[in-house]
Amino acid sequence: MSRFLLLATALLTPTLAFAHEGHGGVGLFHHFMDLAPALALLVVIAAGVMWVKNRK
Repeated sequence: MSRFLLLATALLTPTLAFAHEGHGGVGLFHHFMDLAPALALLVVIAAGVMWVKNRK
């Protein structure tokens, strides 16, 4: 799981560095609302995988 967190951090860091204002979005990153459903799905999938692994 730590490799996944490391990979996710490495992939998300460039998007945070290039965050910019505009269009009345949330905070500095105004594309957050476009990505929110995908991020929510990723969280649900990760929680499901963790639940299945810990259920045994």
